[in-house]
Amino acid sequence: MYEFPISKLLTPNINDTKKPLILVGTGSFNPITYMHLRMMEMAKDYFKNEYQVIGGYLSPVGDGYDKKTLIESLHRTSMVELSIEDSNWLMMDRFESNKPTFTPTRQVLDHIKLMAQDHLKSFKNIDCNINVVLVCGADLLGSFNIPKLWSENDMNLLSSKDNFGIAVISRNGSNLDDIISNNQILTKNKDGIFMIPIDITNDVSSTKIREKIRNNLSIKYLMPDKALNYINSNNIYKTEIPDFRNKL
Repeated sequence: MYEFPISKLLTPNINDTKKPLILVGTGSFNPITYMHLRMMEMAKDYFKNEYQVIGGYLSPVGDGYDKKTLIESLHRTSMVELSIEDSNWLMMDRFESNKPTFTPTRQVLDHIKLMAQDHLKSFKNIDCNINVVLVCGADLLGSFNIPKLWSENDMNLLSSKDNFGIAVISRNGSNLDDIISNNQILTKNKDGIFMIPIDITNDVSSTKIREKIRNNLSIKYLMPDKALNYINSNNIYKTEIPDFRNKL
């Protein structure tokens, strides 16, 4: 049974002039890496002087996401949960991963905002508007320029500061200005796109971790130990991933 996670959600100080903010990271987390976690921490640091950061959520995609290398959400969500056990602000929301079909990112942010505001109103007697910002890498922002991949309405809502906003972590070789200038919607909503430079380079990716596992190479110090131990215990990523979705 689904329950919206609130264990680490802070109660905003209504006397503070800074607005309450929730940061949301979406993706496959196939598997989760230190870079996924660092992105959230970097975004938190970026916003903390202007906003009250009251919580952060990771939302793994469901099994209906069309990606051949995707393993079952049972494993991906377990690794995320293990990896954030020691965090005092990051939680995992299963709204998206529980669904058998693909859930658009904008709907995930809508859901988290609604659930968090309802919780504060119902249990804390605080009626406030929570800002919700999507945290992502340059590759996700670049996908906005792939024809018909995103609906124009969702692109507009996600990138608009009046609705959500996007915190983009730059990567070596990516040109965020070019990505924005090549998209009319992103150009219009440029004030809602927060470009966060990487202060310490970290080029680790889920793809590289999967390749190392298949080649029997060490992945120590590339991801949280609890997630690494889960991979070893469940013997996953060792071979080509079968298309389990045929069984759904």
